[in-house]
Amino acid sequence: MDTPEKGSARETGRAPSVSPPLVTRTIMIVTVVAFLAELLPALDLLHRFSFVPALTLDQPWRVLTVALVHDEPSPVHLLANMIGLFFFGSFVERALGHWRFLVVYLLGTAGGSAMVLVLADPSSRDWVTNNIGASGAVFAIVGVLLVPTRRLDRNITGVVLFVVLNFGYGFLVAGVSWQAHLGGLIAGFVLGCAALLVPKKWSLPVFSAVAAALVLVMAIVGMGRVAGAGM
Repeated sequence: MDTPEKGSARETGRAPSVSPPLVTRTIMIVTVVAFLAELLPALDLLHRFSFVPALTLDQPWRVLTVALVHDEPSPVHLLANMIGLFFFGSFVERALGHWRFLVVYLLGTAGGSAMVLVLADPSSRDWVTNNIGASGAVFAIVGVLLVPTRRLDRNITGVVLFVVLNFGYGFLVAGVSWQAHLGGLIAGFVLGCAALLVPKKWSLPVFSAVAAALVLVMAIVGMGRVAGAGM
């Protein structure tokens, strides 16, 4: 029989170790540093990193760098996204693992940009508007939490309420991109299903295939949208 010093977690009263949300913390640090750099006028990061539908083909990196820039000089926009990332991201990262969480965050960002692009009218101001913020990525994380599975021990009512309130706020308040919220939410939900609704032995290949398919679909739809706008 094991001794108390070397026994199992149950016998010694110790809980199994839990991997810290390293990716979540790293993203938060990088985003805060980017916000501080954004305050330096000479860098002009807001206009260099924001997503502008009209610049999609010429500067495609903006579909991801959009998550690094927020409304300034007030930190309210940044704090709102970072609080959501801290609470939801820490939980989802522990459930999915580090690298799959990172994929969800990046493709959620890209999904938000893609939805903005698809729904923007080339003849309107939306086509040349600077879109900023990590809300698409945060909503992708929330999309994972909406996956109908018992493998996630979460308060589903609270998650649904968060989605409803944020979408309502986005429709009622000018300047809030509900399109980015929707795109991120869909991308996160799809990736969450791929990670959590299949047997564990198939989870890695299925998740990888679905992630690759999402990238392909967003690229094709995006290029088609820009090409159609130029006609």
